[in-house]
Amino acid sequence: MKNQISILVRGLFGMFAIFAAVTAQGQTPLAVEDFDLAAGQLLTANGWTAHSGAGTNPLTVVSPGLSYTGYPSSGVGNAVGFTTSGEDAHKTFAVQSSGTVYAAFMVNFSAAPETLGGGYFFHLGPDPISTIFRGRVFARRDASNGVAFGLSKAATGSDTIVWTGNTYALNTTYLVVVKYTVVDGVDNDTVVMYINPALPGGEPASPTITATDTSSDIAPGSYAIRQGSASSHPAGVFDGLRVGTTWASVTSSGPVAPAQNVVDFNGDGKTDFAVVRNTGGGAGGQMTWFINWNGTNDVQTAEWGISTDIFVPADYDGDGKSDIAVWRPIGTGQPSGNAFFYILQSSNNTVRIDDFGQAGDRPGVVGDYDGDGKADVAVYRSGATAGAQSTWFYRGSLNNPGGAITFVPWGQNGDFTAPGDYDGDGRNDFVVQRNDGGGNAVFWFNQSTAGVKTEIFGTPADVIVPGDYDGDGKTDLAVVRGAAESIQWWHRRSSDNGVVVSIFGASATDLPVPGDYDGDGKTDPAIWRPSASAGQSAFWFQGSTSGTVTAPWGQSGDDPVANVFTF
Repeated sequence: MKNQISILVRGLFGMFAIFAAVTAQGQTPLAVEDFDLAAGQLLTANGWTAHSGAGTNPLTVVSPGLSYTGYPSSGVGNAVGFTTSGEDAHKTFAVQSSGTVYAAFMVNFSAAPETLGGGYFFHLGPDPISTIFRGRVFARRDASNGVAFGLSKAATGSDTIVWTGNTYALNTTYLVVVKYTVVDGVDNDTVVMYINPALPGGEPASPTITATDTSSDIAPGSYAIRQGSASSHPAGVFDGLRVGTTWASVTSSGPVAPAQNVVDFNGDGKTDFAVVRNTGGGAGGQMTWFINWNGTNDVQTAEWGISTDIFVPADYDGDGKSDIAVWRPIGTGQPSGNAFFYILQSSNNTVRIDDFGQAGDRPGVVGDYDGDGKADVAVYRSGATAGAQSTWFYRGSLNNPGGAITFVPWGQNGDFTAPGDYDGDGRNDFVVQRNDGGGNAVFWFNQSTAGVKTEIFGTPADVIVPGDYDGDGKTDLAVVRGAAESIQWWHRRSSDNGVVVSIFGASATDLPVPGDYDGDGKTDPAIWRPSASAGQSAFWFQGSTSGTVTAPWGQSGDDPVANVFTF
């Protein structure tokens, strides 16, 4: 037993536990345009479609490309030159009807208009694009050649565009990130823009500018480069366009780790509100999953598993969605009894059964160990006696079904597992928490890229809540503890080793359910508060961009799927 939080979690779960699912959705870009083409090539000959002025000053590849420190598309391939009174062209990506779309690119202006309304050179749109342009990015200059960036949701009038100061310069490369957020309702989607964010790093707390016009909403599905009239349009070089559903997907360099603790069943990059309920009654009763897709009114239900199963949702088929899954030990109480994963694959709605592990193992270490973007079946087998060697077992999805099993001796009897991708190479690492004496806990790391190390963090009574709290694509050391009837959340940012503490939740009643609820690529402190009676239970999360939000879902006696349970 660890502390009041841990006692509450274990008392509620008995023989079964709810584990955090890991999905790569939201971390892989929807589109990347590095213009890795020969100079002189036309965009319309390479997958782009002209929607205005076709053939006039056609958009053409130029050399060299642009560079921006820390940006993954920096110095890759060539670029595209844009001028005035010419062809406008676009390309499509998978339509996003909910959540957030980020579009990042580098731009270098050789000229800009000295007009009040400037001119826009980039925008998003639906699919098909038609003439519905959203997230327009403008540029203009003053008499001293100081350049200003402008932004609107849809408007082009000089009185409705929001501008920066004229603090930017011609012939200088800038990184721009446009963020379009789909919001339930009518004419209330939001658009913000960041200019020159520090990389690597998470999404800044405040955007550089925010569009204020309302206009009609879209489901983003296209991006475009525009060349306007000679009197009111900038000219220059455009490069390194990256479109994704999280900050990390468009700004992180190198292999991008899957988002941690994301129970995302519809693949929009947001943790969903999900609970499981014993609808069959009694030990071994039928369990039903009740899922409210975050940001929508859609509800998913599935009868899957029994009350003695351990619930292990994750993206096993690599389609960017968490699969409903359970792990069932056969012959509980007999150490040699086999165990099976029962996975309902979201990609094709088929059932996968995998004989893996044995009774007494801990399957809460499921994750992507071979770096192929799919969760691998895995278990942790504790040493038989105090201090005895423990072992991790996994079968890489490249070897499934029935392929070779990899085992890694790591940890010892009495340790608690803390799986995650701490070095950001896209593969789960082997990490345990151990009592180091003197009221301290020590984490032992066996990392696929960074090697072996130890780190003192927290106390032995803390409950581990691993996740990417700073949005840099790496798992951060993170724990919760009960203090003064509240839940304290502690994490150490992998981006700069800074330690952050916040208070969120009541230790006597709430269950920690960390996840990325606002879809910005960062793990949010969150709790599920069961109703004290037959009333409505609710999720509460402290979004890094959305602030504190509550979502009624579930009832007393349910178990929240995103609840972190560590052994």
